Amino acid sequence: MLEHTKTCNLGIKAALQNNKREVKDVFYLIALQGLTYVVPLLVLPYLMKVLGAEKFGYIGFAQSICTYLMILVDFGFNLSATKKIALVRENAEKRNQVFAETVIAKTLLLLGSALVLFIVGLIPAYVIYRETMWIMFLMVVSNAYLFVFLFQGMGYIKWVTVVNAVAKLSVLPLVFFLVKGPDDYLLAAFIQAMVYVVATALSWVVVCYKRWVSFVKVGWEAVKTAFCQSFPLFVSTAATSVYVACYVVILGYFVEPSQVGQYAAVEKIMRALCYLLLTPILQVMYPYISRLGANDSVQAQKIMRYTLWVVLLFMVAAMVFMLVIPSYFIQYIGDSYVGTEKVFYVMAFAPLFIGVGGVLGQLGLLALGNESDKKKFRNVYLLATAISIIAILVFPLLAGIEGAAMALLLTEVIVCGGMMFYGGRFLRIKA
Repeated sequence: MLEHTKTCNLGIKAALQNNKREVKDVFYLIALQGLTYVVPLLVLPYLMKVLGAEKFGYIGFAQSICTYLMILVDFGFNLSATKKIALVRENAEKRNQVFAETVIAKTLLLLGSALVLFIVGLIPAYVIYRETMWIMFLMVVSNAYLFVFLFQGMGYIKWVTVVNAVAKLSVLPLVFFLVKGPDDYLLAAFIQAMVYVVATALSWVVVCYKRWVSFVKVGWEAVKTAFCQSFPLFVSTAATSVYVACYVVILGYFVEPSQVGQYAAVEKIMRALCYLLLTPILQVMYPYISRLGANDSVQAQKIMRYTLWVVLLFMVAAMVFMLVIPSYFIQYIGDSYVGTEKVFYVMAFAPLFIGVGGVLGQLGLLALGNESDKKKFRNVYLLATAISIIAILVFPLLAGIEGAAMALLLTEVIVCGGMMFYGGRFLRIKA
């Protein structure tokens, strides 16, 4: 046992030494993400308190709808185009081709998303949210041209974090000065949307300064091919968005905005804790493991295994935080959130499953896997989505917003189980 431990420690040390840039980028991104999440984590409780559960429910619902639309516009390009750019980043001509076809495809999808939002706004149960949705649609427009796929593929994802950090730190504090009561909920929505606008503007400055790409003319066939190649990833990421955002959207149809706000408040805190660390780790390691796996699959699998252990450590910390915080949370934000303690306790276990599923899915099935693995990735999310829709329609009838939390946890367990079933082989290193 002692000898095995020593071997593992040496392996970890060697992995860190051989992958200094990636380790540095991860810690750099975590530090920046930590900085950028400090402000939102301060802003969110403030908005929950000042706006009250009802008006905060308006914002939570609009954000959920816009999450769907951002996934539609992305169409899986943040994964497929990232991998393409990573493989041709030394070839300017091919890089320009990938960039142009991706931007054209995203623009077409953006027009389609505007039509979808218009139709949603006509649904009687959602009319009360219409103004908030259109204001927050700025998020969708801006995110379409943030060019995350380009930064990731070029190996400079830290710059995305930098521009997001600057945007959040410069815009979000305005909430404390301008939002003073429930009637300011539209202003609060606009300020949050402006974070995306500022981030996108700054990313354009970086892209132009670096001169990574030039917009070239591409034919419809190239755009069509890009759509086809990204479609399997879109289906899986769309399925992801369904089960991530559907709880708030479906609750918005059946319950009062105040209950929507109560549920959305807890879920936002849980996901903020999860993605604080999971997002930068996956953003850095996905293109790196994609490239490494093409030449040295054994080493790539080792790096993925070490990454999984790091993620698990942080997810346990997030779980403990979710179990401890409820009483302090309610005491601060007010009586309109009384009754959310059980929601906290149920959701507390979700980070563990989100972390494991995220690593095995993105770094295993997508980065190291073949076309068959991409289909398995998609199928896991399709199954989870089907079950989540059934669960969110049934569980809240039995247990209210606590039932919605149970439905969310069940879905994350299913996703994690599916990723372990199909992607677990990448942890069994052949050395």
